[in-house]
Amino acid sequence: MNHETTRGRHRAPGRHNPLNELKLLARESAQPAMKGAAVVAATGGLVATFANPASADTVSAANGAVAAAGVEAAPAAVGPATAAASTTTAPSALSKIGFAPAVQQAIAKRTPTKVRVIEDVQVKEQRAAAKAEKAAKKAAAERKAAQRASRDLTRRSLTQSTSSSKSSSNDYTPSASSGSHSSRNWATRGQCTWGALNKWYQSEGYYPGGWTGNAMAWASGAASAGYTVSGTPRARSILVMQPGVHGSSSVGHVGWVTAVNGNEVTIVEMNALAGPYNYNTRTLTDQGGMRYIYAP
Repeated sequence: MNHETTRGRHRAPGRHNPLNELKLLARESAQPAMKGAAVVAATGGLVATFANPASADTVSAANGAVAAAGVEAAPAAVGPATAAASTTTAPSALSKIGFAPAVQQAIAKRTPTKVRVIEDVQVKEQRAAAKAEKAAKKAAAERKAAQRASRDLTRRSLTQSTSSSKSSSNDYTPSASSGSHSSRNWATRGQCTWGALNKWYQSEGYYPGGWTGNAMAWASGAASAGYTVSGTPRARSILVMQPGVHGSSSVGHVGWVTAVNGNEVTIVEMNALAGPYNYNTRTLTDQGGMRYIYAP
């Protein structure tokens, strides 16, 4: 007679004990929980909640076995005693991973550290140098403005003084007559005669006319054209100099009188010190050989 061999646990009839089977299952299923508790105890209880807990039946069975032996049952997971003793509220998910609200509140109440600003010495020196340069430029500009104002004041004073002298020196001169007019500057361009007629036009608004010839003949020519000609210097007149007077050429020389101070006569002349087509200013002493054609 052949018998089939079946894998698994086989017992002889009559030896099967359900209670023994339950105890064996409880002992085998409790081993992982006890191992997890040992690991938690070694690490200070920080990961106690992550150990796989035994089932309620297993823990109850294990505790019953220990109680039967007369030993007080130990908890399945071992952690810091202070945590259980000081906790008065239900644990939260954050407290299970080590979050302590009291510690966070203490950190929040700390006085914030004052920010310390570190200065850049090079940048500070550059800014100071730029500021000093700006102040120096401003001071230089103020000095120049003061000097310019002083020159203007001096110039005005001299002008007023010259005007007063000119008026006093011309008070005794006879009134001037108006002679013939011309529509153009009839002298040779670039010469002293052209320059004198041009200054007359700039002052009076027209060109005198009615005579021609070289500079030395202008006094007699202007008198014949109706203009007042005198030996007394006066501003707003054409000075006629004979050859050799104050360096005049062989044909004489003419210039426009701008100021008179006693016997000192200031003129603007062309083709003299500055050459043809150019003006220059001179102050001459009145002497013989000098005549003046007055503008009206």
